[in-house]
Amino acid sequence: MQELLIILQDGFESDDVTVTVNGKEAASEREVSTKMLLGMADEMTVELPAKGATVGVEVRSRNLSASRKLAGKPKSLIVSIEEGELVLREGTGREAFL
Repeated sequence: MQELLIILQDGFESDDVTVTVNGKEAASEREVSTKMLLGMADEMTVELPAKGATVGVEVRSRNLSASRKLAGKPKSLIVSIEEGELVLREGTGREAFL
């Protein structure tokens, strides 16, 4: 097993967020809001199986969901709400916020 850092970044405002790995709930946070000075809302860590995974993110308060199939050994997944859409991007694991 390996860990994946989920970084909730821009566009969150008192949202409830659920993260799934291969269809099973792996983490959830309530009342997540982006801190404008940091450009970040929250971080979560989930366990990934050794052989690839599909990670899903759901923001129920806005009826948004998205998923991304990950291969190899991803370090982080950056999640933002942009123009009413949930956007997932693979990160390097070196993302830093002040």
